[in-house]
Amino acid sequence: MADKTTDFVPLSFPRDSAKPVMTLSKAGHVFTLTMTSPPDNRFNPTFVQSMNEALDIVEDWALKSHRGEPCALITTSSNDKFYSNGLDVMYLFKNPDTWFISDQYLQLLKRVLLFPVITVASLNGHTFAGGLLFALCHDYRILRADKGLLSLNEIDLPSSLHPGMAWIARAKLPPTTVHPLIFEPKRYGGQAAVDAGLVDAIAPADQLLAVAHKWANHGAPKVARAGPIVSELKLGTYADVVEKLDIRMEIDVRKFMKPKM
Repeated sequence: MADKTTDFVPLSFPRDSAKPVMTLSKAGHVFTLTMTSPPDNRFNPTFVQSMNEALDIVEDWALKSHRGEPCALITTSSNDKFYSNGLDVMYLFKNPDTWFISDQYLQLLKRVLLFPVITVASLNGHTFAGGLLFALCHDYRILRADKGLLSLNEIDLPSSLHPGMAWIARAKLPPTTVHPLIFEPKRYGGQAAVDAGLVDAIAPADQLLAVAHKWANHGAPKVARAGPIVSELKLGTYADVVEKLDIRMEIDVRKFMKPKM
């Protein structure tokens, strides 16, 4: 009998592209989505579409083709410096009327927030602005102990926050963390990030992914038992956040920021 935990061929996205921006692999019951977009994994239409395609595959595996089996998802980066540096600001400057933030980026955050498997962000580098919001939408976050700062640095850019973005922070973090994170903006790393509630654990660089797998494997059997109930429970827990993420209000970065050419 074939081992169902290993019958998955690694994929890259966009499919058949010479310059993939992420890859999807699987070990045991855990999928790993590795962001590979240089220089720092910024969110733009190609990146979001690629991620949605990868998430489609994981969701189909968990709820259809392999329903009843344990399943979990880790996201990480191939970049030794950055997990993600947030939105692709240069794309936003060049394409101000696309409604990218509301129609694509925020909808991706909602999808990850409600994703029907347990999700773990393996933060192997700096995680700023929109990258941190993406990480906060995961169920768990594991940070590299010796490197990697977390910050919502919009006030320094400067740029406003969509209500849905602010509500992610409010829902996921203690009130004592939210204000300094947004308004100082304070950068958290190592044990300070654990103490602030930004991450669930820290680990040495050479053990980070293994620790993330432990957290993922702990949650994977719950998906086997609960199936789509996992997403329904998340929706019940974060209904207020979802309502705010669905507000169609675009942020025009040209009003606040000057592009660095």
